[in-house]
Amino acid sequence: MAHKTILAGLAMALASGLAAGAQQPDLLACRGPLARDGSEAALAKAFGAANITRAAIDVGEGMTQPGTIVFAKDPKRRIEILWHDGARRSRPATISVAPAAIWRIAVPDAEPAIRQGMSLAQVEAANGRPFEILGFGWDRGGHAGDWKGGRLAKPDGGCELTLRFEPEPGFLAMDAISGDRPFSSTDARIRAVKPVVVEVRLNWP
Repeated sequence: MAHKTILAGLAMALASGLAAGAQQPDLLACRGPLARDGSEAALAKAFGAANITRAAIDVGEGMTQPGTIVFAKDPKRRIEILWHDGARRSRPATISVAPAAIWRIAVPDAEPAIRQGMSLAQVEAANGRPFEILGFGWDRGGHAGDWKGGRLAKPDGGCELTLRFEPEPGFLAMDAISGDRPFSSTDARIRAVKPVVVEVRLNWP
């Protein structure tokens, strides 16, 4: 159902050009303006030129890269895109969903669709099998992207999905699950801290 919904929504968006303020589909897929060969021009056509902003996007350690923000002033719909070709703003590299955004990620046969705030158990259910999550407490802490052949390895459109989890506030004994090492999503120590999704990103290698 999610697969059909996103295709229909994007088809409508691309066909109509969606003027500023028009209703947007709430599912994202790596198709249309976000496909491997997508561009800023395609984003403007799909979401309305008034909703597209060029910006230097923070990539960590004080570094920025030229990128594009969709719905820059709307936290519930904000999307940040970095490009493989930053000069031409074409060929998406990463598509990041803002922390407060309502976007869901379309993954064929995965229910529910992936979104901010999901629990570890919910993501595992959507994946259809356990996956790996990196230990907490460092710059890539809580990241998950090795889906072990599960459904989340194949988002709609063929890109890659990565998520970042954070423990529920208040857990202090974190040493056993910290550092640059992978843990299974079934690990009781990981589950005990009740991680939730705080970052959603689509990637085109």
